[in-house]
Amino acid sequence: MGELAPDQSTALEIFKGCCSAEGLLGHREGLQAGDVEDGITDNTTLLRFLEARRRDPEDALKQLQEAAKFQADRQVLRLYDLISVKDYEETRKLYPHWTGRRDRRGRPILALDVTHLNASTMAAWRKTREIPRQTDMILPSPIIPDMEQRAAIHFDSLTRFVLPLCTAMSDRPDPTVPVTKAIYIVDASAISLKQAWDLRDFARDISWILSTCYPETIDRIIVGNAPFYFAKIWAFMKNFVDPMTADKLEITRPADAYATMARYMGHENIPSQFGGGFQFTNGMLPDLDDGIRQALQWPISGKEAFPQGPLKWTEDENGQRRAVATGSIDSRQRCEEVAILPVKSTTHSQLPN
Repeated sequence: MGELAPDQSTALEIFKGCCSAEGLLGHREGLQAGDVEDGITDNTTLLRFLEARRRDPEDALKQLQEAAKFQADRQVLRLYDLISVKDYEETRKLYPHWTGRRDRRGRPILALDVTHLNASTMAAWRKTREIPRQTDMILPSPIIPDMEQRAAIHFDSLTRFVLPLCTAMSDRPDPTVPVTKAIYIVDASAISLKQAWDLRDFARDISWILSTCYPETIDRIIVGNAPFYFAKIWAFMKNFVDPMTADKLEITRPADAYATMARYMGHENIPSQFGGGFQFTNGMLPDLDDGIRQALQWPISGKEAFPQGPLKWTEDENGQRRAVATGSIDSRQRCEEVAILPVKSTTHSQLPN
């Protein structure tokens, strides 16, 4: 994005006016003092919704209203600070999660090994669909989010934390352009026809949440090491996936997985199961690349890594951003500063205010 074309700028200003009139740009309930609103009501987020609707402000407004209602009804912003780290980490293993690495354009690389989505994992996931939704959530009372809440918190971590972090990095081709999308890698080497059939509800539910609440956050999805029968699997699986998301799939066989990924990322960032140099295991914490580690300041000596659980950005009156570990441990809300983003490294969205 960076410098917007005249038609983009005009459409965005019209869209912002519509959003303001509907009360969608005000402070969202659930945000804490100092919380950064990137990924929620900032210009970059608004433009994602606008682009998803082909720059039609009226259609984009309807989608943003639907997304805002979904998140408000499920108290996603409040739960982001209250979800137990254990529940968050179990959820993270279900969906493509950030590896800590970026592609050649500075976009975050997310990965998932579908081997993890086995029968027992899916049985546990289905139980979360049946959890009665809580209305009062006050620690130390038990807080048990349902499936939609857990999924939304997971994808909020991408838009609220990971994408702004990657945007702030200056070691990419054009640091003036906000990073708004991620590249997904899915290891499909062990998927079976039966497993794929069992995943249909999972695919449908998550595809709806992604396409409705987090539009235009996927650049492409590379399905790696696909077995020879994957065409049969995809023939019926694509019926449960949003068409715009389905169009972003690149299905690769073992012989060409590495070459496909190498077009977008360096050898050191390609998972070893595809022939690269990155030792990825499903559910692992982000293994930060050198550029990110060196750009951040780490308050705790020797801890140049992010901990388990959700992370968010806070900002003080001087524009200093801090990465804060939130969520709860042993029914106590956590608020732990884990990294500082120097003001000189921060590259805010170049979109008009």
